Amino acid sequence: MTSASDFKKHITKPLGEKMRSLGFKGSGFYYLQDSENFAFTFGIQASRYGGQCCAEYGIQPKALSKIGNHELNFAKLKYSECELRKRLTKSKGIDQWWTYSDNENKNIQIASEIFESFMSQALPTINEFKLNPNILDTITISDLENCYVNVSKKLAGISPMFGDIRFAWALSKIYEGKDLNKARQFASYGHSKLDKQSLFFGKEDFEKILKTRSSA
Repeated sequence: MTSASDFKKHITKPLGEKMRSLGFKGSGFYYLQDSENFAFTFGIQASRYGGQCCAEYGIQPKALSKIGNHELNFAKLKYSECELRKRLTKSKGIDQWWTYSDNENKNIQIASEIFESFMSQALPTINEFKLNPNILDTITISDLENCYVNVSKKLAGISPMFGDIRFAWALSKIYEGKDLNKARQFASYGHSKLDKQSLFFGKEDFEKILKTRSSA
């Protein structure tokens, strides 16, 4: 059975050339494109069981550069670090998995299929974020109650990876320095969902934002 490392060797050049034609940097299984307000990532994830892979893209707001004690390196960012993520899918939203071949030419064809899926599923969303740098402003508190559906509708098909509390935290931090009232709304929502024993890393951020007084 072809290994993930062999598959990567086969696809690195053809896939890399196609991704770089779109302005992405990277090679092998990881690609990255920067912009003023967002970082866009794309990657291939090998199955833990071997023999196949899936592909995923992520979008990270540049205003959110620290997750707990972890500082994000936007020059080396991967999709697994992004607040907004989505796997490439087949029909009906089922994750697409590609099976490695022992034949290099067939693996190159798989690379083309992965790229075409990226073009049709991920690129339109990425372009929407480029065209509308204030796209996150469309998110309201009510959207968080069913964030995987509601947020996805407003963010061109991509949704939060880690659920409503984490996304409320992300939005509260993004707005903390530019719209304190909005930051408080998201912090209040997130904090209300936590119990007293919660170890959520953003709990203190929620409490700090809720205690902050407006300078106006």
